[in-house]
Amino acid sequence: MDTLIFYLDIFGTISFAVAASLMAYKKNLDPFGIIVVAIFTSIGGGTIRDILLRNYPIFWIDNILYLSVIISSSLLTQFFYRYISKKEDILLFFDAIGIGVFTIIGIKTALKFDVHPLICIMMGTITAVFGGLVRDVVCNEIPVILHRELYATLCIMGGAVFFIMSFLGINNNLSYIFSMLFIIITRIIAIRLNLSLNDLIFRSHMEGKR
Repeated sequence: MDTLIFYLDIFGTISFAVAASLMAYKKNLDPFGIIVVAIFTSIGGGTIRDILLRNYPIFWIDNILYLSVIISSSLLTQFFYRYISKKEDILLFFDAIGIGVFTIIGIKTALKFDVHPLICIMMGTITAVFGGLVRDVVCNEIPVILHRELYATLCIMGGAVFFIMSFLGINNNLSYIFSMLFIIITRIIAIRLNLSLNDLIFRSHMEGKR
């Protein structure tokens, strides 16, 4: 299971690095600036998580592979930008993968410290959304976490799905994968349908009146 989680972590890191590099490139940052944004985005949430949990050494300091993967992904994204950017919503697609993977990574890390499931879900959400918050601020964008669309809410829901599956005795590997896919797929659906939490609440309220 640890091997699976490690590869998922690297996959999520690549996804966030690509998404951050795409946004930074659009903002006309120079190559170094784009790499810096990619690094902040990819390790920001995990760094805060490790500090809060007192999980030392912090993951990217303990394993240089993370920085190597981020820098390589950023450089490749810059090099192939004109081809990648032609794909509609490609930035949001990579971001969706990133939040799905990182939510599960955050939960897995928190579980090692035997904390309450709510704290685990909080750590998963922080891991997933904090880096994107930094990216948006640096790139002078309104942080996506503050938009009306579903974002952090999906991380919380995905964390809840994981613990429900665990409570039912479902294999942890399956729980991790299913919860991750739940977040990614629902995020992509929310993007395509322009769904927000307000929309869902309003629709439920209106249906309740019928």
